[in-house]
Amino acid sequence: MIFNKKPGWNFFALITVMLLLNLPYKAQSQIEKLLSPSSLPFLKDSKLVEISSFDTTGGNNDRISIKEGETATIANIKGPGLITRIWVTIDSRDPYFLRRLLIKMYWDGEKNPSVEVPIGDFFGTGFKYKQYVSEFTGMTSGGYYCYFPMPFQKSAKIEVVNQTGMEVYAFYYQIEYQKLKYPLPQNVAYFHAWWNRELKTKSKDNYLILSAKGKGQFVGLNMSMQSYNGQLWYLEGDEMVYVDGEKKPSLNGTGTEDFFTSGWYFNHGEFSAPYHGLIIKDDSAARIAAYRFMVGDQIPFTKSIKFTIEHGTENSEIADYSSTAYWYQKEPHEKFSPMLKPSLRIPLRIAVPNDVIEAETLSVVGNDIETIVEKMDNYGPDWSNFKQLKINLKEKLNGCSITIPTPLDDKYNIDIYYTKAPDYCNVDVLYRREKVGEIFGYDSEVYPAGKITIKGIRSVNNKIILELVNTGRDTNSKGSFVGLDAFKLEPNRTYIPEWYIIGPYPNKQDSKGNRLGLDEIFLPEKEFDTTKTYFGQNNQQISWRLIKTLPNGYFSLYGLVNPNELVVTYALTYVYSPYEQTLPLLFSSDDGSKVFLNDEMIFRFLKINIAQPDQFKIPLHLKKGWNKLLLKIENNLGGYGFYARILDLDNTLVFSPFKKE
Repeated sequence: MIFNKKPGWNFFALITVMLLLNLPYKAQSQIEKLLSPSSLPFLKDSKLVEISSFDTTGGNNDRISIKEGETATIANIKGPGLITRIWVTIDSRDPYFLRRLLIKMYWDGEKNPSVEVPIGDFFGTGFKYKQYVSEFTGMTSGGYYCYFPMPFQKSAKIEVVNQTGMEVYAFYYQIEYQKLKYPLPQNVAYFHAWWNRELKTKSKDNYLILSAKGKGQFVGLNMSMQSYNGQLWYLEGDEMVYVDGEKKPSLNGTGTEDFFTSGWYFNHGEFSAPYHGLIIKDDSAARIAAYRFMVGDQIPFTKSIKFTIEHGTENSEIADYSSTAYWYQKEPHEKFSPMLKPSLRIPLRIAVPNDVIEAETLSVVGNDIETIVEKMDNYGPDWSNFKQLKINLKEKLNGCSITIPTPLDDKYNIDIYYTKAPDYCNVDVLYRREKVGEIFGYDSEVYPAGKITIKGIRSVNNKIILELVNTGRDTNSKGSFVGLDAFKLEPNRTYIPEWYIIGPYPNKQDSKGNRLGLDEIFLPEKEFDTTKTYFGQNNQQISWRLIKTLPNGYFSLYGLVNPNELVVTYALTYVYSPYEQTLPLLFSSDDGSKVFLNDEMIFRFLKINIAQPDQFKIPLHLKKGWNKLLLKIENNLGGYGFYARILDLDNTLVFSPFKKE
């Protein structure tokens, strides 16, 4: 470096250069000392400033109100600075305000927000208010807090958008920031948060938690998940994270609860830890809300990041997923995708199962009626396919018939998912002119009412015809409509009640791993004698045992035979038919199986399989009198058992392992 020859200039130039070179270090040191607990004894070069909703008149009205549709700016700060705490508490008449209030944050005058999240999800959960404590976000005894550090160079703006449909009369807030003396160093990135929701996860694609371009690091997320079928099987999904354009993920997990540092479907329930926790586990609704913050295991990226997670094994589960991703990156950031409209952000009130028959697809016949396929997405996310069938029955005692297709001629329990509204009437549901159910249609708001269940309805020629009759209306109702969302059909299954079982027998494998036990002939295929003892797997002594079928129809062999992997077990009963007839055996096994009727093999299946009711339909040619039904069930690894019932709509059969009528 060459300086002017004048001694004074050389000295001051040198000092100036030294100060400029030292600025990034001072700025970085300044931020580190503000955030590190070990730096509490060290004096700071900043000034703490609080912005709050305090009553400027000196009174006790320390709050703001936010009119419907308005945006309130709760912070507009000049930099450089560092937001260190955000606290709010809210009184809203909207039961879903956690999802219908948005919080937005803008850094350094940017036009597109770096944070855009429903306010409940930003602080931890959008399902409902639920107290929990973590290092960075939480909800504690009425208050919502965030301790993520949020640096800014020139300015910071925080907004709250009211999309609740009504005025928020009381919104309290406190925002603390450190006013910095020095500009931010070059390696400081800006805080970002983005919310996503997929109301019904797509069958083939991973759920997307974040897709971002730029340079930064991913530091955490929270997730809210709910099944439509009452199970937590979606937790089998693995996270997969792609950094800087990777074709194969550099992070590939082992299960959703494992990612949240738990195990076995969160089998010990809710907890809060500094960096991970389970806020909600509601088994009745199949709901999970969990969080994880990544400190030390944050995920750096220099070009891009794509953070995804499976919904169930290989994306086999259809569920409601929402998430908030937290990360830091250098600006500019990609513009976020449009936020879902408020009605589609609220939690599910009714989880209509996936495998339903849409009411709007059915044939409706009646005199002097009108039918409308109505879009329902403005009223909430609860209606299957966001549509319903709306029927105007017009006059009292007027009616219509609705035809529901069925996969089998069987007896069914039918769940009818319907709607309540200000202009709906009361309806009787008839089958063969007999009343089997009743719908009360009035409510002051359009609302998903849930379901009514009618039982034991018999299908004829693969269809069920129900009648709907207007029986009058509530005094407050303004019309004669009925709203039908969907029909869920569940066969009214009666399973074979008890079996003699014997096992386990060995299920040997060849050099290629093929299981041979299903085709090896063991003694139970040759004789049936309950007084004899036989030799099974590992040369252990085994004999026939009489076991009743569980109420849900699944005959689990897993706890009945030991060992229960790479084995074969037999199950036997007798079926009495008063005359010769052919009826279907509805059957499924985990894993492979053979079915013998009167000592003749009529079915063989050898694959790894999860047993499901009515998976296979096998014709049984029953002779008059007693018929011997023998099952041979082989297992690979894991679950072990079967479902078995005979479709006997006229109740002609008798089942007895003892041949007793």
